[in-house]
Amino acid sequence: MKLKAKICGSKVHGVGYRVFLLRKALEFGAERFNALNSEEDGLQVLMAFIEGSKYMVEEFSVAIRSHKPVGAEVSDISFQECKEFVIAIGDYMHLLQVEQLSKGIPALLSIDQKQDKMLDKQDELLDEVRDMNKKFDKVLDKDIVELKSDMAEVKTALRAKGII
Repeated sequence: MKLKAKICGSKVHGVGYRVFLLRKALEFGAERFNALNSEEDGLQVLMAFIEGSKYMVEEFSVAIRSHKPVGAEVSDISFQECKEFVIAIGDYMHLLQVEQLSKGIPALLSIDQKQDKMLDKQDELLDEVRDMNKKFDKVLDKDIVELKSDMAEVKTALRAKGII
């Protein structure tokens, strides 16, 4: 038996719904399963397809009526007989993994680019600190020279008065 479930709501994408349904399908022993996100009339829609024994498909439909992922906001769940080809559940797991990787790779590249920018700014800051240290050293050197000169004048004055 094949079943198509249509889950609609304001928040059915981005809450792990497809993985949630995949887990339920695996728990019930489904050999074929697929789930797709779409939109319809301003609502988020999740279409799930499952194939298996009549009992298993019925149990799956009862489970998804009574359970949903945390954060999901569902307004309607409907079922109808499925006429579409349903891929093997293992193939669906691979597709889901590839999809997650395709989301993750741009994020990693973005992090890498931001890290490069941060390192460039850090290098600029280090250059500024080095410049400030050089200026400070010059001021300090000048102050030391002036202090030595002042001390020499004091010694000369003290000698002139016979104090030392």
